[in-house]
Amino acid sequence: MIKGVFLKLCPNCGGDITSERLEMGLPCHRCMPEVGEPCKNIKKEGFLREVCRVEEEEKSWELFFEKHMGSKPWSLQSTWFKRLLLGRSFALLAPTGVGKTSFGVSVCAYFAQKGKRSYIVVPTKMLLSQVERRLLEFGLKEQDLLSFGDESAKEKQAKKKRLEEGDFKVLLSTSMFLYKNHELIPKGFDFIFVDDVDSFLKTAKNVDKVLYLLGFSQEDVERAVELINLKGKNNKSDKDWERIKELSQDINGLSQRARGVLVVSSATSNPRSNRVKLFRELLGFEVGTPTFYLRNIEDVYLDVPEPSEDVLSRWIKRLGRGGLVFVSSDLGRQGMGRLVKGLKKRGIRALSYEEVDEEGMTAYERGEADVLVGIASYRNPLARGFDMPHVVRYAIFYGVPKMEVSLRFEENLSSLLWALMSIRSMVAKRLPERARHVEGWIEKLRRYQYISDEFLQTHPELKERIQELSRNIREFLLSQEVQTLIQTSDEITLRNRGEEYYLVVSDATGYLQASGRTSRMYAGGVSKGLSLILVDDRRAFRHLQKKVRWFSDDIVFKPVEEVKLEELIEKIDEDRRRIRDFMSGKERPESPELLKPVLILVESPNKARTIANFFGKAIRRRVGEHDLLETSVEDKYLMISASLGHVLDLSDMGGFHGVEVNSKITPYYETIEGKEGVLKSLRLMALEAKQVLIATDPDTEGEKIGWDLK
Repeated sequence: MIKGVFLKLCPNCGGDITSERLEMGLPCHRCMPEVGEPCKNIKKEGFLREVCRVEEEEKSWELFFEKHMGSKPWSLQSTWFKRLLLGRSFALLAPTGVGKTSFGVSVCAYFAQKGKRSYIVVPTKMLLSQVERRLLEFGLKEQDLLSFGDESAKEKQAKKKRLEEGDFKVLLSTSMFLYKNHELIPKGFDFIFVDDVDSFLKTAKNVDKVLYLLGFSQEDVERAVELINLKGKNNKSDKDWERIKELSQDINGLSQRARGVLVVSSATSNPRSNRVKLFRELLGFEVGTPTFYLRNIEDVYLDVPEPSEDVLSRWIKRLGRGGLVFVSSDLGRQGMGRLVKGLKKRGIRALSYEEVDEEGMTAYERGEADVLVGIASYRNPLARGFDMPHVVRYAIFYGVPKMEVSLRFEENLSSLLWALMSIRSMVAKRLPERARHVEGWIEKLRRYQYISDEFLQTHPELKERIQELSRNIREFLLSQEVQTLIQTSDEITLRNRGEEYYLVVSDATGYLQASGRTSRMYAGGVSKGLSLILVDDRRAFRHLQKKVRWFSDDIVFKPVEEVKLEELIEKIDEDRRRIRDFMSGKERPESPELLKPVLILVESPNKARTIANFFGKAIRRRVGEHDLLETSVEDKYLMISASLGHVLDLSDMGGFHGVEVNSKITPYYETIEGKEGVLKSLRLMALEAKQVLIATDPDTEGEKIGWDLK
């Protein structure tokens, strides 16, 4: 290959560098005169020197993690930690069970040893107790932890005094505590970890509050909100576009004001408030809803037209301890309470999720409680805020997980959207003449559903249009032709109580979230779990079977009698034994390569989006001045970005069109004007990856771009 010179492309100092040096992964001769290990031999300060410091700190944290977890962190967890060291805020896009909470806890405990201050925000007091215990297990000193959970008024007062004085290294609270007490919380956190963004976003103003803690002002937030509203405005005027450009330029500089890093778990449901977009504008990342599930669960069912407490108790006695029982959300808390009482009468040591405090969790862990009972909803603390992979063995669903969607037009528009989405395919097949109306209504509901009541009060014409839309949809849903359609459906049920009508559909998200508690990622792989549905509604069950296929083709429900239950339980128990051995240090992990971070570089943003969409719904993050799409497939965590075409060209500064011909031919390359920021961003992205795949077009031009990127 012809040897060349790359002008101003030394990865350390930004000076000129030869192609030989680049191929060896070394900086230029000025930065490192002798060939060797860069981190040991580099002489000049610069980008590579900073990378070496980051990698050294990463290794230190990995040893800390392994010491307290008994296993090395996953490759993806190490990538997350590297992002923190590089000062990048982000959302954790990862399946249930991958170790998001373990990551957050380990970082807080590690940073405390370095004199840094962290804040963990959790959804429930149940999870707060678990996290508090895990922080102490990671070596955090009790005097460095300030936790707000179930304490007396006197204890809370004393803790609030410590809070105001900043007498802590790690602050731990629920989202509600942040909402009520944000003015007492001092600023200046190095790391803020939001463990459940769905609960966090129930109060949209929490977004503002956490941004204030990171150092942004109220004026900064208001300008970002103005930009978000202008971007979402229809029929923008020239004045609007000018203001968008002006605000965008101002806000690009505001991101440097963040004095710490924010990390949030990806959402289970679509965030309903526009304020979540503040994360994108001020911190450069989106909060997305992952469409992939990493699970190793045997999904089985048993037809029980009328599930009884006797049937349920027999199955619990057969499967043993370490169970979770979920009642359908249409039964509610009262139905759950009756079930717990009935199980106790039949000799089952059952606790409802409302009873699970520190003492209850200890009893469950020791086997002194057989099952915990919750509601099959992604919002339920037992389905999303509970993590005991060494204890939980199976889940039983007392009835198909389902929800009732009210057809009252006074209800929020999301209910009507749910209803239309549920019958959409049936209308297209059996009422094709009405399909166009349904599609139009769905489009309008998606546009209107997040508009606040306060906004509507100041826009009476829009309010009237929405009310008219609701009346038309409700009239359609309650028409004889649609009721006949639903009654003949094998997936959906229409119920009426008095004058109120409800559509009954399965809750696939609730099922996946709740059953996912039985299968978790651990040092030996993904643990085996069992999920049993006591089917009380065949229509809802058929709907569930269809819906879960949207998330994964691998989820197949089998009749329980077709499963070799004894062999399955033996495998489940073997995995729990191994998890306990890993936790105690008796067994060492084989490989930390599940969900290996891979960077894919293509030529155009359109190709990046197309590839990302092959693997599910991607979320976007800004690295430097460039966008990165993130998603996952099987054992790979994919980060996809584009070079925006060519990045290098021959220089016109010397020779013949950038080529010197003396005793040898020497081409001189330089960065194309305007692509300096792209190259810098791509280098920053590559730091996060364990593997880089260059996927430019299979033609001469694509080969040139790929060679330049390499």
